[in-house]
Amino acid sequence: MKFLRTSIRFKLTVGTMVPLVAAIAVCWVIGSSIIITRFISEAQQTVESNLSSANEIFLGEMARLSDIIRLAGLSPELSAALRDNKNLPAVIPLQSILRNDRLSFLTLVDRYGFVRYRAANPGSTGDALRSEKILADAAKGIVCSGIFLLRPEQVIRENPQLPSLMNIPLKPTPHARTYTKQVENRGLFLIAAAPVIAADGTVAGVIYGGMLLNGENRLVDRITRVIFQPRENAGQPVGSATIFLDDVRIATSVMDERGERAIGSVMSAEVYNAVSRGEKWNGKAFVVDRWNFTAYEPLRDYRGTVVGALYVGMSEQPYAELRSQINTIFSGVLAFVTLFGVPLSAWLGSNMARPIKALEEGARRIAAGEQQSDITVDSHDEIASLAGEFNIMKRRLKEREREILSLNHTLEEKVTERTTQLEEKNEQLLLAQKELAQAERLAAIGLLASGVAHEINNPLAIIRGNVELLEMNSAAGDHGPEELDTIMRQVARIERIVKNLRAFSRGSAKQLSRFSLAEVLEDILDQVGHQVLLDPYTVTRHYRGKKIMIEADEDQLRQVFTNLIVNGLQAMEGGGTLFVDIGADPEAGLCRVAVADTGPGLSEEQVEKLFTPFYTTKSHGTGLGLAVSYGIVRDHGGEIEVLSEPGQGTIFSVILPLKQAPEEQGEQG
Repeated sequence: MKFLRTSIRFKLTVGTMVPLVAAIAVCWVIGSSIIITRFISEAQQTVESNLSSANEIFLGEMARLSDIIRLAGLSPELSAALRDNKNLPAVIPLQSILRNDRLSFLTLVDRYGFVRYRAANPGSTGDALRSEKILADAAKGIVCSGIFLLRPEQVIRENPQLPSLMNIPLKPTPHARTYTKQVENRGLFLIAAAPVIAADGTVAGVIYGGMLLNGENRLVDRITRVIFQPRENAGQPVGSATIFLDDVRIATSVMDERGERAIGSVMSAEVYNAVSRGEKWNGKAFVVDRWNFTAYEPLRDYRGTVVGALYVGMSEQPYAELRSQINTIFSGVLAFVTLFGVPLSAWLGSNMARPIKALEEGARRIAAGEQQSDITVDSHDEIASLAGEFNIMKRRLKEREREILSLNHTLEEKVTERTTQLEEKNEQLLLAQKELAQAERLAAIGLLASGVAHEINNPLAIIRGNVELLEMNSAAGDHGPEELDTIMRQVARIERIVKNLRAFSRGSAKQLSRFSLAEVLEDILDQVGHQVLLDPYTVTRHYRGKKIMIEADEDQLRQVFTNLIVNGLQAMEGGGTLFVDIGADPEAGLCRVAVADTGPGLSEEQVEKLFTPFYTTKSHGTGLGLAVSYGIVRDHGGEIEVLSEPGQGTIFSVILPLKQAPEEQGEQG
């Protein structure tokens, strides 16, 4: 793979900025994570500490209620009223305490457990409360207080107005558990009970009072003000407090999206699952409509059962804003570094790349053969040293160039001298080749003469014998016709051999004419039946319908095609199929005549000797037919190709030019 070429300036800029940007990014991530984690941890610890303060305020409210009830129990009017069984003296002080201290109810019980007077409901008296544990404990002479979860039917006698004040409509809240009821009608109360002491120090009865927490926002507001300092500008505390009945907010300083108190909203299910088991919850939690840092503590009633929870929390938003500010600061730093660092790195890279560019230009000019003065670099670093070494190298290359030019001049002289000698040797070699060709031709002629002598001796011997016999018979007056026939056949054979020898030696000149290959082949196949009986053979004539005209000696080519067709038929002893076809390539100026048989085929050794004079594969052949055909085809500027395998038949292909060369035509003219 070929990579794109980049400049040194770009590499230096990238090499400088990438580590710097990466370092800033790493510091950004790590620093932001450490800072935010630290602030979040401190915020959560603050919330946990605030929960302890809120719990102290809550317990302080319960202690205040206990003090009010205890002081009321010390009133001599109450003990006198219980002793004299009179209610009227007690009316005025109890109703004053109920009104001034904002109690939800205040009730007086005698030592037998019967209600003697209800300040919030004077008409309801006489019912027995002996089974109430807090009253029984107070009757023992101690002040008792606690949290109570009361149903509407339990509080209606104490104060008929309380059931309506206890009702809190439930609001659907994200992350909360599913509620089937629409209204929470139970009430969460702070209740305190104290003994009423008689003049003789004995317990004359019990007085108890309660404060409804449903909708009592004064307590949560006081908790919020005490533990969360209001913002200096907005005047709003950064945190909030809530009292839960089970998981329903019955008093809270948490505001919903409309800016109203979120009374009736529900605690998240995750937190409730922990608080309902009596466990504290410290951590991040979803409060109404946003995430807060929170702390929850279970509220237990007088008997120890979990009936609600006390909550304090701070919004996550200030810390999200802090995270955003930190990200903005780091983004600004990164942008500043990038804005000023990239041009600075590019400038430094350009200063460093300039001498390197000069070196590159010098190397290019030297490679192109141009003249160049020494490279000067205004620096005192490695690049200056490299420029100096480059100048030294340039001078040495110039000296080496002069040496090479001198050596090349010497080599050219030697090459010229060797070339002259080589030309002389080539002339001598050409002369030797001509002499060798002449010797080969003489050898071929000698071989031909030897063959001719061999072929002629036998018929001449026969002629000589028969002539002697004729002479003897002539003396006896007997002229034998059979002997004369034999003489004629042998004489004809001699004539045929001589004719083939003349054709092999190119004795006859070409008579050029333009004719149709298909017509010549058709005529040969029509006449070949006089030489070979065609009954056992099937001749397939693929050339029919093909118009191919050729300029050549028709008689000589007719001899060639006749020889190939007859050889193909004679090779298929007992019958077979002979295929004859023609084709032409006008662009190349060539044509092809193919003769194929289904005979026994030829071996590779036979194919190599096939065109040698006097070599034959037939028992009665002379071995001159293919040699003569080969000479005719070569004389026409063509070739004969043979494709054969034993048992697969043989294909002879004659390749000829469609038109003879002009010089050959001139010679024939």
